[in-house]
Amino acid sequence: MAMEKKLAINFHETFSLSRDSIRQILEIAKNEKLSKELLARTSLGTNYQKAMPKYAFRAGLLDQRNKLTSFGRFVAQYDPAMSHPSTQWLIHYHLAKPHSPTAFWSHLVIKRFIPGNTFTNEDLVNDITKFLQEHADNIHSTRSIRSTTTVFIGTYLKQDGLGNLRLLQEQAANTYLVLIPETPSKWVIGCALVEYWGVHYKGRLTINLDDLIEKKFAGVFLLGEERLTDLLLQLKQEGMIDLYRISRPYQIVLLQPDCEYVLQKIYHI
Repeated sequence: MAMEKKLAINFHETFSLSRDSIRQILEIAKNEKLSKELLARTSLGTNYQKAMPKYAFRAGLLDQRNKLTSFGRFVAQYDPAMSHPSTQWLIHYHLAKPHSPTAFWSHLVIKRFIPGNTFTNEDLVNDITKFLQEHADNIHSTRSIRSTTTVFIGTYLKQDGLGNLRLLQEQAANTYLVLIPETPSKWVIGCALVEYWGVHYKGRLTINLDDLIEKKFAGVFLLGEERLTDLLLQLKQEGMIDLYRISRPYQIVLLQPDCEYVLQKIYHI
């Protein structure tokens, strides 16, 4: 994806992620190619029809041709309301992963989503402004950046978004606390690891555990080294990976590089 698209911030049309709206998008995509005519038959307003397919793409549910990904197919069939915590964690992962199609989202999560941390709307406005100044050639208005900040926060506070993950809590007007959420399941980490490995370490037999800590994989899930290692040990017991911890740098071997295998575990197929 071109860098200018990764740096775009207005894909949301001023709306936070809405799982019920995306559900309608996936329902169409299960059987037919998305089109303006089909989207018009949903209960979505005009701007929602523009925004929600873009969210679905950024959430890892649709590919660049608006077709269901493997993750999207499993969700559409087994968890269309996207109420399962693992579904919501994987949506969050795809939005916030270091190679996210929307770079600012990853930047904010990695910088601000540290348990116990507090931040304000103005902090996020400054974060996005500085990030775009450093990486983008085009200029975004302050109004656009403020709208994006509201959309980002709303996604993690609203129940129809990812509020059930309990990553954020509003402390006062425009002030937010990063919570210690329930740890994602081992299979969420396994699914994300397969995707992450395929992008960053394709063809590699082993990687260093430190890479997952230092290169922001663990931070997406608000995990420190101890909690991540515990989840990886659980995956080792399942035969998905091997983990060598005789001496540093600890080594991980991916034994089961099939995302569909992990999705079957998540949805108990």
